[in-house]
Amino acid sequence: MTELDQDKILAFEFKSKKEQIVFGLENGVFTAIFESIHNPHRKALQISLGGLNEADEHLDWLKRPLEIGEKFEFKVVRASPAQVSEPLSKRKSAPPTDGQLLQVYHDLKKELKEAGLI
Repeated sequence: MTELDQDKILAFEFKSKKEQIVFGLENGVFTAIFESIHNPHRKALQISLGGLNEADEHLDWLKRPLEIGEKFEFKVVRASPAQVSEPLSKRKSAPPTDGQLLQVYHDLKKELKEAGLI
């Protein structure tokens, strides 16, 4: 690593016809998740670019559906903090409330009943 690279962080660069995003964190975790969900109850094909910073905030740079045949480029890069795209959203990490947990329980129970598993 050269002296000029010392102020740079590891990041990902995502390019498509729709957007170009550089995302990464100096301290934290950043991820690229490609999801393909196909079952009788849900069909989804999407991408999520996000992370969790040292302030325990969830960051979202991108979350959208993918299209069949869509092409994109994904590269590992070194970037200065100024080159990193601004996240679309930040939210403080918090444990789920009792109401949220109860809603998840009912949603999963309904899905399992519809699938004939309970």
